[in-house]
Amino acid sequence: MTNGEAGAPEFGEFDFRTIVGVFRPRVATMQPTSMYHGMGMQVQYTYAYLGDDQGNSYVVERKYIGSMTGGLYLMCDENGALSLRPETRLSARGELRRFSSPEIRRWSEPVLQRTRREIAPHDERPLTVELTDSSVLWDEGDLLHLEGTPGALGVQGYAPMPSDPWFYSEYPCRVTGTVVGRPCCGIMVVETGYWKHGVEPKEARFFQEIEHSFNAFGNLLDDGTMQWGTLVRGGRGMGVAAVVEDSSGIGKVVLASSDLDCRYRIEDSGQIHYAEQESAGQIWEFRSDATGHMDDFEASRWDGYGSMAGISTLRGDSREVEFGYGWFEYFGDRIPAGKRIEA
Repeated sequence: MTNGEAGAPEFGEFDFRTIVGVFRPRVATMQPTSMYHGMGMQVQYTYAYLGDDQGNSYVVERKYIGSMTGGLYLMCDENGALSLRPETRLSARGELRRFSSPEIRRWSEPVLQRTRREIAPHDERPLTVELTDSSVLWDEGDLLHLEGTPGALGVQGYAPMPSDPWFYSEYPCRVTGTVVGRPCCGIMVVETGYWKHGVEPKEARFFQEIEHSFNAFGNLLDDGTMQWGTLVRGGRGMGVAAVVEDSSGIGKVVLASSDLDCRYRIEDSGQIHYAEQESAGQIWEFRSDATGHMDDFEASRWDGYGSMAGISTLRGDSREVEFGYGWFEYFGDRIPAGKRIEA
């Protein structure tokens, strides 16, 4: 932004102030050819946080740009940190067959796997992802198989900047299945980003300059409720505070605001193990797991990126969390001194 003499934004700029709300997930309104606020879909992700009956936690993530995917990040904490399992290298990557209609989205049939035996990658696992209004399927053979039901509501935020617009949405799904052959359950998320055409997510100004922290979290509570939230704090006016709940297919808005004040406890290592995130009188606390540091995932990024898994809960909520997670990514060197909690 170039400031005028009075220090105000230029004409048409809103200093990355966000519009925040919820939406009803429907495949028909999230087509890759649809335009929103003058922007087309630039990226989608599916990711999930899962637990098995041995007490292990897993994070799986896959990114799609058009019909291309870079492979599956398959992380597990059984060896003391949330590290990549060696099976990650067996996941399908490259071009997929993509199908979109108002009723279903599908990625399947990795193209290289369809070539003759001498050329096809012999150990890559299959891949099929299907999204409908009432179901989700994510199948990668013996690496991962998840099936479930979308939640009633998703969350979304939009920063209407003329040169760097940003529109992001996420919605949760309850899922069960297997991961590396082990029975599991948890929450899967479908995430979609819109901005300038041709800009890769890590090339966007949001990643390179604006973002301070991004906490995506989900909880399965003892009253049968699935709780889902996205808390984003950035420089300038960037703020997203959105939390929804789903009980028996009925959605409830817990929080939807662009005002978010975050305070972080930054360790000498540069890691963030605790944060207070306050909006509209609610305080959402992130606490890391002892094995939550995403060391391999963090190492694959740049610009001072950090990533931690844990749990995010509302202070004062009496309900018990039967299964929960918080994915907390951050850029510690961008956080102002006044927003740091002394250790």
